[in-house]
Amino acid sequence: MTKRFRTTLRRRLCAAVLLASPLLATHLHANDRSGVWWVPAESGWGLFTVDQGNALLPTWFTYDAQGRASWFIVGEAFPQPDGSYSGVVFRYTGVPFAQIAGNAADPGERVGTARMSFPQPDRMRFEYSVGSISQTKTLDRFDWGDQLLECAASTADPAGFDNFTALWWNPSQDGWGLQLNHVGELLAGTWYTYGEDRQPTWFQFLARREADGRFRGELQRGRRGVPFSQIDGQPASQEIERVGSVELEFANGAQAVLRHTQGGTTASVQIQRAQFGSAVSQCRSRPKPVDTAPAGDECFPTLAVGDRFLQEDGEGGRIEQEVVGTTTYKGRPVFILEDRVNGDASATVREFIEQTATHRIYLGGEGYIASAQAQGTYEYDPPVEIPRVTPVGFDRPFNYVVRNRYTAMGMQVTADVQTAQIIRRVGSADLSVPAGSFSGACRFDNRLELDSTVQVAGFTVRSRTSVETQQWAHPLVGALRTENRVENRVDTTGAPVPVPPTITSALETSVLVEARVAGRNYP
Repeated sequence: MTKRFRTTLRRRLCAAVLLASPLLATHLHANDRSGVWWVPAESGWGLFTVDQGNALLPTWFTYDAQGRASWFIVGEAFPQPDGSYSGVVFRYTGVPFAQIAGNAADPGERVGTARMSFPQPDRMRFEYSVGSISQTKTLDRFDWGDQLLECAASTADPAGFDNFTALWWNPSQDGWGLQLNHVGELLAGTWYTYGEDRQPTWFQFLARREADGRFRGELQRGRRGVPFSQIDGQPASQEIERVGSVELEFANGAQAVLRHTQGGTTASVQIQRAQFGSAVSQCRSRPKPVDTAPAGDECFPTLAVGDRFLQEDGEGGRIEQEVVGTTTYKGRPVFILEDRVNGDASATVREFIEQTATHRIYLGGEGYIASAQAQGTYEYDPPVEIPRVTPVGFDRPFNYVVRNRYTAMGMQVTADVQTAQIIRRVGSADLSVPAGSFSGACRFDNRLELDSTVQVAGFTVRSRTSVETQQWAHPLVGALRTENRVENRVDTTGAPVPVPPTITSALETSVLVEARVAGRNYP
């Protein structure tokens, strides 16, 4: 079996070979968890999270046992071996917002614990215990309509950032803060502070950038809602009061002035981007791609039983793909695409793909590797829907989890691989490969990031893999040439002896040698 094909199978059968050797594990780079999380049916409460690498800071906006607008901070929320974050729930009281001149907060009270896990990049499982109340909620990342808000860890100076999504505060007035989401020309903000009775309270606003560069909008105050322990599928907010106006003026990406007017009185305060972790979260907003691709090129042939493709890697190894039949998978009609080493039945992957008039939908698959005694299944959650038409300029992210269930080397394995993929169509080119010469081949620049953690024989293996791909494809035969630049880091903890991190990189290539499509042979 060639190294190239082993690598391909390991990416498809993410856990199988991982068990045989932790150094071969493949996992996805976990998405930045910064953002607003909510339950759409329970509008009026939510979490704002700031991800700074080695720590997550969630602020929980909700209503207390008396139904008053309130908030909690989940402190000490550090990453756990399984990819979740666990922390302590704090409740604060403090100086009324109109009187704050120095430190704002009284000593915080530990009132419970919370755990946040991310079964999908845009979904959070929020488990908490506060006092005698324990609940589990499933939250979605907030949908900003026709805009996407994307964040990633950065080591750059935030003063140079032009997107202001972050937690903002005044260090000399510790105890209150401002959560901002910057989407297009809008700032959505939630201000957590203290009311006249020194109890926690919050304000919210939506401000628009005006001609002078400042953001201005209406200031609203949360008043009453359903107590957090009783929210169960219904809107939580019962009373939001308009109380004034707000203005934000940014000197740069790290310094700003907050001005607010209430009851005819205007106050202003200097604020700055809060930094508490090992990295800065840098965000951007961009127009959301439409669900249906505009007219353009179809870069891959229609799936049909009997079609066959033979690829050769840079080491001379040959990988054969063939559409071997059709079946039903989870009630959906699918084609079966089988991958194997040419002339070798010791390792096989069978992928289940639904084909519609507009999309190829990747649902999951099954496979085995004899040398690793590995056999199992994998499933895409949610299914990955790739448009068949991808015109020049097509640029779309896909976030999903690959759920692997395997037996390998006599051990049962469950491995959920967080996956972030970007497909970009950047142009067209003429290209010659052993299978023939093709004009107007589609050219793609893609990116794939994997991050997963698996418990193996009492210790923990985490692998993060980044793959940058250039690919040329033609509607007659599909992929003509593929170049992958792969970087992988594996960290092992809990082993009997210390295991240093393993960092590897490789350049992989493959070309189409021959094909049979729609009854025609190439070359």
